[in-house]
Amino acid sequence: MKTELINEFYLMQRSRASVDYNEMLDERVYRPMKHANWKMTTWISERGRMLMNLDVKLNSSLKHLRKKYLKF
Repeated sequence: MKTELINEFYLMQRSRASVDYNEMLDERVYRPMKHANWKMTTWISERGRMLMNLDVKLNSSLKHLRKKYLKF
């Protein structure tokens, strides 16, 4: 089944000689996917950085409060 699909794809690609199929795939599929992946990666990275900074601030605040109020 897979080889039949590959052969059909190859024949379809050859029949559309006026249109560069790789260019069309790049324009319609790969570029939007790259852009979406980049957006998600940067969003996740920014969110992770924000959470790490929040964790550092929280830990320093808790450390200060422990020293101030919980003297054992």
